[in-house]
Amino acid sequence: MKKRNSLQIMFQLAGLIKGLTGYMLLAISMGTIGHLCATFIPVLGVIALLTILNEIHIFSITTLFILLIICGILRGALRYGEQACNHYIAFKLLAIIRDKVFVALRKLCPAKLEGKDKGNLISIITSDIELLEVFYAHTISPIMIAILFGIIMYTFIGSFDLVLAMVMLISYIVVGCIIPILISQSNKD
Repeated sequence: MKKRNSLQIMFQLAGLIKGLTGYMLLAISMGTIGHLCATFIPVLGVIALLTILNEIHIFSITTLFILLIICGILRGALRYGEQACNHYIAFKLLAIIRDKVFVALRKLCPAKLEGKDKGNLISIITSDIELLEVFYAHTISPIMIAILFGIIMYTFIGSFDLVLAMVMLISYIVVGCIIPILISQSNKD
């Protein structure tokens, strides 16, 4: 049997989503907008504080508080929608995978599953399939959300100060890519 690395397995598992692409795009969109709402709550708070101190006048205080309330409500609703889409995808795919596994097991029955450990085999297969739920519900869209969010924030911060945007980009790469890779490699040793 050919040995595959984690990245190959991840792309193969992600390929199963083809029929549910609309739900995945919806989850990614809601997650990205939700993260932007969460990020702009403190940003709007600082703008409100600076407005009260007469340092800047972008919006009126009333407008800022309305925007804060809208961001807070949207953050909650969008987070719920994102999670609902992700779990719908995960459980739909788990049902498909379980069906395929148990069809294959039925072909092996009764000769191959005659022993006393057949319950243990089914338990192992079921628990392995359950681990896929974590991948489908908590891995694919969060990675895409992080990428889109990073691009949007880089553009936003870069519109004010390119040096700060570069610091942010380097920080995102270190925290989001380099550290997880180093931890993953240290766990293999």
